Amino acid sequence: MRVIDFFFALRPLVLVPAWSFLIVGYGLARADGAIAFPAERFTLLTLVLVATYLVNQVIDYESDRINGKGFFLQRGIFSRRLYVVVAVVCLALALGAAFVRARSPLLLAAAAALGVAYSVPPVRLVARPGWDLVANSAGYGCLALLLGAGDAAVWSHAWLLRAGAGFCAVAAVFLHTTILDFDGDRRTGKRTSGVALGRTRARVLAAVFGTLAVACAAWTGAAWLLLACAALALVCVAGVAWPERVSSRTVCVGGTAVFALVAGAYVPAYLAALVMLVVVTRWYYRRRFALAYPSL
Repeated sequence: MRVIDFFFALRPLVLVPAWSFLIVGYGLARADGAIAFPAERFTLLTLVLVATYLVNQVIDYESDRINGKGFFLQRGIFSRRLYVVVAVVCLALALGAAFVRARSPLLLAAAAALGVAYSVPPVRLVARPGWDLVANSAGYGCLALLLGAGDAAVWSHAWLLRAGAGFCAVAAVFLHTTILDFDGDRRTGKRTSGVALGRTRARVLAAVFGTLAVACAAWTGAAWLLLACAALALVCVAGVAWPERVSSRTVCVGGTAVFALVAGAYVPAYLAALVMLVVVTRWYYRRRFALAYPSL
């Protein structure tokens, strides 16, 4: 049971946005010319993300407890020391393999640096309004996308716009995640972009980023990317116009789902695996904690 617990303590569903953007990057590169699926970079990025999420759970122990995110550390199922040890091992394996195997080592090192700087004092970008948004958007929307494309992602006008679309799309969703955590973050003194802006202005800025994502995607000529950004922008605008009907949770789930669907269009097996993961996760949390997670 502890092995199963630890698998879910890694919060695999939180990895979905990065996985999806990596696969979208692969799909965009494949449309430019035949390339193999970047299985090694996918695995190495997963290790980096697992490490940074474990560190984040250790640092954000109190705010996660207030926001209702704490299950394993807060209930004493696992220790913070174990999380730190596993995080260090994952980072060492990922970065060591990336440099030895020459699998985009600089991009992976940048992802690891952003992940650590996001949570760990004194930098702690998560508590620096604006910088928390930049770190998330650059990590998920740009680095993951470029890792999926690999060497096919040249510094061209089209790829800069694709990365820009990814950045803006992630920024839009991220702002709504800070709205969801607003109360707990404010009570623990964690000053995020959402806390600094307030709920209303955060929703408006998310709609602006969603619109910018559409503009960038339109210039690239990538139909699937444009479709995903347009769907996200519509939900974000609806969140401004009808906040009582279109909640931040709806925007976060919808935004994540639409890019997962696009990734699934490129790699159908990914979508099938993701559906299975959601079903198993809901079953596990209902049996283990009597909770409906993820909330759909």
